[in-house]
Amino acid sequence: MRTLLARLFPFGRGNVTRLAVAYFFSTLYFYIPVSTLYLQGKHLNYVQINSLWGIIVGTTFLAEVPAGVVADRLGRKLSVNVALALQWLGEVVYLFATNYGSFALAAAIGGLGFAFSSGCLEALVYDSLAVEEREGEMSKAMGFIGAGQRLANLLAFAIGGLLVVNLTQERFVLAIAVTAGAVAVGFMASLTVKEPQARLDQEGDGGSLRLLVDGVKMLRDNKAFRRLALLSLATVPFRDYLLNLYQPAFVAAGVPSVWLGLALALASGLSVAGARYAYWLEARLGPKASLLLVTALPGLLYLIMAAVSHPAALVLVFCLLPGAMDLKAPIFSGHLNRHIESRNRATVLSLISMFSGLYVALMGLLIGTLGDTSLPAALAFMGAVVLVGSIVFRVS
Repeated sequence: MRTLLARLFPFGRGNVTRLAVAYFFSTLYFYIPVSTLYLQGKHLNYVQINSLWGIIVGTTFLAEVPAGVVADRLGRKLSVNVALALQWLGEVVYLFATNYGSFALAAAIGGLGFAFSSGCLEALVYDSLAVEEREGEMSKAMGFIGAGQRLANLLAFAIGGLLVVNLTQERFVLAIAVTAGAVAVGFMASLTVKEPQARLDQEGDGGSLRLLVDGVKMLRDNKAFRRLALLSLATVPFRDYLLNLYQPAFVAAGVPSVWLGLALALASGLSVAGARYAYWLEARLGPKASLLLVTALPGLLYLIMAAVSHPAALVLVFCLLPGAMDLKAPIFSGHLNRHIESRNRATVLSLISMFSGLYVALMGLLIGTLGDTSLPAALAFMGAVVLVGSIVFRVS
């Protein structure tokens, strides 16, 4: 029994496991399988729907660096707590939203929450591992947390598909309410996380402005780190835009409505394995080959998805895409964090996320415009961008 528990929870009862539990519950989004259909029922078009994610990433862009500095100055635990509290508040506003303006408000609150979470989560994990002299397991730790999130996706999408099988507004609202409750549990779980002792003992960081200036200098002067950051940015897999587009694509191809949730559940099952064992892939292929594989594969699958029209083939390729996407984050997390000092880790990671957020927001408007004209064209465009980025910025 102890051996089984050690395999299931390789980081014991420490911060990594506690964060995995918190983010498991905060990822139980039961309404995602029908979110586009729900918003269309509220009279939003594709551009407006994609612009909601643009608002999220735009708000994140504006708050990203200040939130990272707060995490480095006041503590990463506090930032995680604030992030999940704001995420819960955003879901409550979303539950009662009736028009584009109120949905936009929910998106802005969510974006602020993401800003507090983006840099501090990795920083908190890395410093927690450093206390135990396990920094080399960063990819494994982030994969463990990512696998918990994908498991939450699997359960939420499967259950959500059943909750909203009738595709009525009443069922949609029920799924949103259950989601808000799950996020509240995630927030409460985050309160059990402890600030790493290394952070509590840290002194003389030079102030908030120095943290930011040093982060910018690192991106400017460290060529290896800058190359990794550019590769990560250029191969953003557009997960949220895929979730917006696959639903109408399934409907247009004649895929039965029950598969709106079941396909996401199957995709999440593959994502659990992808996130959990991405570190194994890196160990077998080596850093360069594994980086090329995990960045190029989603682009190839997007192009295939754009080309197929048979319902079964469309579902199959879609199920493979999220799993391929989840190979990337754990591997990049390990590579990037090895270059960053603990004192400004959250600030540097937030700088990268800030640029990524701006890029995704701008691309979302273009993808939404293409989607209103042709769904296959939008999918093919996303695939081409990711694939070209993986080749142009590959680590040599």
